[in-house]
Amino acid sequence: MKKVLSFLLCYLAVNLSFGQQDKQFTHYMFDKMSFNPAATGFKGYCGTLIYRNQWDRVQDAPNSTLLNLQGNLPKQNLGVGLSFVNDAIGFQRNNTVTVNGAYHFVTNAGVLSGGLGVGIVNVGFSPTWIPPQTDMDALLPTATAGTGFDLNLGLYWHGTTAPYYVGISTTHLAPPTLKNVNFSVARHYYVIGGYDIALSEMMNLGKKIDIKPSVLLKADGAGMICDVNVMADFWLNNYSYLWGGFSYRLSDAFALNLGYAFSPANKTSKNMLKFGYSFDIMTNPLNTYGKGTHELMLNFCMFPPPPAVPRHGNPFILQ
Repeated sequence: MKKVLSFLLCYLAVNLSFGQQDKQFTHYMFDKMSFNPAATGFKGYCGTLIYRNQWDRVQDAPNSTLLNLQGNLPKQNLGVGLSFVNDAIGFQRNNTVTVNGAYHFVTNAGVLSGGLGVGIVNVGFSPTWIPPQTDMDALLPTATAGTGFDLNLGLYWHGTTAPYYVGISTTHLAPPTLKNVNFSVARHYYVIGGYDIALSEMMNLGKKIDIKPSVLLKADGAGMICDVNVMADFWLNNYSYLWGGFSYRLSDAFALNLGYAFSPANKTSKNMLKFGYSFDIMTNPLNTYGKGTHELMLNFCMFPPPPAVPRHGNPFILQ
């Protein structure tokens, strides 16, 4: 199996490549911004870090790292953000840096947002060849890289009268072709939706419990992946909670999610620090060779206090 994977990776290094190229995360509900710029800056100032070790113990399997930074500008009804993604698989390295902006149109029923992401995509190949007893073949490819312009576009709706959200987006709207490495980046399409259910209020439970089902559809014109997730937040008190969840990725994996969130400052602060872990149990043919997929998530959100309301007195009222 290792020889087969190595051969496929070498083939990708010297031939034009297509297919599902965007990163994949089980914690997608914490990462809406990188694939839908319209979801940028809906609350406070947030940073999210996700690391995914895919197909553990499979040689040259993918490893992905994501960093999202975003903030809300309420006076301008704007959200701004920066997203960095690194994908590594075998000899190949994909790096994407995107600057996101979103305008939030506030209505009585919810917030409609339109977003644009502008950035660059860098794809590089750095093969390491094991030399034979004689000289290396001069035709074997060496390290090379290419960079192209990237553009993402999205729409996002977040309800206020009902706690739900839905979004549609596309990444690589103008698919770049990196001639230096003979590599084309495919356009990807995303549809996301979710709902927050206050179970404790519906059933008059003593402890606060929130159920959060969500779904994510991903397609690149050649295939489609569907992620379905259900998470439950179990509040320990007014400033901390545990969560657990279950995911299913069509024809690929089952996943278990665990996490903890708390306010590190004080009991009255809205700032939240979240730690998450997921483990994917593979259902694809690689489950014979791999031991699953590990994923770690770290998220921190700050909520600045609302601006002070100015008060004016009339000096003549004392006379």
